[in-house]
Amino acid sequence: MNKFEFYDKFKELEQMKNVKLGDSRIESLIDDPEVCLGHRKIGTKNYHIFYLRSSGFAVYYHGGGVDAMYTSESLGDVLNYVNTLEV
Repeated sequence: MNKFEFYDKFKELEQMKNVKLGDSRIESLIDDPEVCLGHRKIGTKNYHIFYLRSSGFAVYYHGGGVDAMYTSESLGDVLNYVNTLEV
């Protein structure tokens, strides 16, 4: 998978710029205080970006620990992080 893939419900976020914590554009798309926006598979690892309404965006990898790998109040920052990960 060459880049992060948003789940269908969040596809429109792919084209948006400068999405930050609390932004009305993302808040209108979610119902829960914590939601997974999509994933990127690299080798055997599957990385997910979660929107955590109380703190921002966080990258986790499936099968990893309980701590986030990377967090930011900016969706662009976490997308850049996930999309530059290598095998």
